[in-house]
Amino acid sequence: MSRGRIARWVWPGWVSLVAALLAGLGLWIVQGVLRGVPGPVVASVYVDGAVDVAVVAVYIVAAASLATVAAIMVARVPSNRIGWILGAIAIWMASTFLIIMVLYYLHSPGDAQTDLANWLGTWTFVVAVPTSLVLMIFPAGALPSPRWRILPWLAVIGTAAWMVLEATAQDLGTEQSMPNPYANPGLQAIAEIIGILLLPASIGTIATLVVRYRRSSPDVRQQIKWVALGGVLQVGVWLLVWAWETFSPTTFGADVVAVGTLSLLIVPIALGVAILRYRLYEIDRLVSRTVSYAVLVALLAGVYFGLVIGIQTLFPASEDLAVAGTTLAAAAVFNPLRLRIHDLVDKKFNRRRFDAERVIEAFTARISTVTQAENLSSDLAQVLERTMAPASIGVWIRN
Repeated sequence: MSRGRIARWVWPGWVSLVAALLAGLGLWIVQGVLRGVPGPVVASVYVDGAVDVAVVAVYIVAAASLATVAAIMVARVPSNRIGWILGAIAIWMASTFLIIMVLYYLHSPGDAQTDLANWLGTWTFVVAVPTSLVLMIFPAGALPSPRWRILPWLAVIGTAAWMVLEATAQDLGTEQSMPNPYANPGLQAIAEIIGILLLPASIGTIATLVVRYRRSSPDVRQQIKWVALGGVLQVGVWLLVWAWETFSPTTFGADVVAVGTLSLLIVPIALGVAILRYRLYEIDRLVSRTVSYAVLVALLAGVYFGLVIGIQTLFPASEDLAVAGTTLAAAAVFNPLRLRIHDLVDKKFNRRRFDAERVIEAFTARISTVTQAENLSSDLAQVLERTMAPASIGVWIRN
């Protein structure tokens, strides 16, 4: 598939992903905050209505941030696997979050469907943790050499074992635990042994960064420093979370998981810093779009939350109407708001593109007033020089 065709599909996909997150948020607001129904389990934490709103908020921000970084990288550099890996993680987080919230919204506590939602929330978040896959192939999107091929398999198998470990535990959720209908002590014992593979995978990831660092140019070395720092911090946080839950389950609580979930932002931030500071890709456009979509998500989430609360307050018996009406309102304002935010952010972060558009608009307005071809060619040369900065300019006028 060509780069242009990929770029045309990336942003509709991003919009769909954010819409799934907002829809799940709306269902949780109605069921958990307004109705006061406890649950569900999100990122292994049993959410208790408005008390644990930070857990849900952190999860949504993490998924949206991953999706934004992934969309920009896939659109600009589709050959680099980093963007695709981050995108797959974001899709997984958004889709499982929406499924969990739909089951939670449609069924009462204690139902089999609610137990299924809680079970999904206990282990599905783990797939967002394998940052080592990104670090192994940064920045080129490939391993340093074929002899490192075993490392991705160690990371994937170790992460799968961690997921099984969470899915087969005796209890679901932390702090307010409930029996796990899918508990399996035998599988859990096996998963604990296989999960040790995460340790050599993490060590191997560090080794790949060291090897790539020694072979790279000064700019790439600086990029690796930033991303390596972020990756080591995130992997370290989740290793501590895993060790805490394994060796001290009585003290393992929601605050520990919240910190782990928040750490999902470390690598995207480190990637952004590396790109911003050392120009890995087209940084002006990258920063502009990242800021734009971050602001857009925040505004839409605020509008969504406010309208759901407002409609529910005015019409207590219209919860479904509140969710449906708010979704339509958010969809209606999305594109105008996106264009306006892009324009404002480009003024600050993507000044070259903003100035180029203004120069082209002024030139287009002057064309109708120019009568001499020599004047038009002179103006055209000036426009090209200001917008594209070519090494040389030549204008051919056909008689």
